Amino acid sequence: MDGLNIIVLLGLALTLISVFSLLIERLYFPSILAFIAIGVGVGFFWDGNEVFKIAGEIGIILLFFLLGLKFPLRELWKRMRKVWKAGVLDIVLSFGVSFGIALLFGLDFPRAFLIGAVLYATSSSTSAKLLERHSEKHENIKEFVLALLIFEDIFAPLLLTIAPFIIQEEPVAMTDIGKVFAGFLIFGVLLFIGSSFVSKQQKFSKHLLRQDDASIGLIGLILFFAGIGMVFGLSEILGAFIAGIMLADIHDVRPLKRLTVPVRDLFLPIFFISFGISINLEKGVIVNTLFFVLIVWGVLSKWIVGRVGGRIYGLSRVQANEAGFSLAPRGEFSILFTALSNGAINLFVGLYIFVSAIVGIILFRFSEYLAEKTEKTLTKVLPEKKNEE
Repeated sequence: MDGLNIIVLLGLALTLISVFSLLIERLYFPSILAFIAIGVGVGFFWDGNEVFKIAGEIGIILLFFLLGLKFPLRELWKRMRKVWKAGVLDIVLSFGVSFGIALLFGLDFPRAFLIGAVLYATSSSTSAKLLERHSEKHENIKEFVLALLIFEDIFAPLLLTIAPFIIQEEPVAMTDIGKVFAGFLIFGVLLFIGSSFVSKQQKFSKHLLRQDDASIGLIGLILFFAGIGMVFGLSEILGAFIAGIMLADIHDVRPLKRLTVPVRDLFLPIFFISFGISINLEKGVIVNTLFFVLIVWGVLSKWIVGRVGGRIYGLSRVQANEAGFSLAPRGEFSILFTALSNGAINLFVGLYIFVSAIVGIILFRFSEYLAEKTEKTLTKVLPEKKNEE
């Protein structure tokens, strides 16, 4: 009977989560906000457990596999060559300056590093979903924004690799450094061999994907790559991302998506709900001057990256403004960094991520209007700079 009660409760919970998510989607907000809000509510009654957190990790691993699947190795290299200047500017402003602001407000080095890391990465899942939903309106900026998101998705796992040694102040031994280098070497070899095999054995790869148990083998492969990342001191999402890039050379990736998307859609909400549970409002809400400064700077830094980086990329001034207003939402990567910390700073950055996600989504919705208004204002302030259509 207890087993039956668990099944009934699980079914009811999944149904209610789905309904709440649909209501949020009807308001033109991504479901990520619904999942975090549900987690905050659940957190008053339940702290979660290890199984729940692992299920959420599976969801985020599959998310980054699917992100890697969008870009074959050659295409990825081509895009990185075009967007690297904007990517470096993004690191300097979104991470470096944010880190400096936190230090100026009196935070110690580990907590300031956490602030910089949280403010760095745009939410790929949120921004990509918004771009796909409104692709006709944002067609001119889509390539640049996605290329910059991919740059962040490559750099952020590297940041996540060194984060435990700084945020948790773990001692760094030569063996740790050796493990990390060995991990990169192994991933490099696997990526080269795997990409070459997939490119040359298209028929064999497609044959494997048509088997009844193909989803078991595919998800097992993704988790294996994620596990290699963890074993060698790298992040699990880096391993999953590399697995996606490796298999992206298959000419038709739709079977891969068909096998993994349903599993991702089941487990990914658990990741965001688990994050919501970690935001313990019973300890009190910390909203101070630093919080508001970071909200403003989080938006401003991404706008500068979009404006300057977009112009370098080849966008017009208005398009570059629009790209800048489309980069503000923070999400999954920022959440991964919070898992490395605890205490009051966790609540602080948790609230920041939630608020910045809402602000970022609103800015995205009005990005075209804001882009034109911003350019008109800049033209008045700098009359020698004529607006480009």
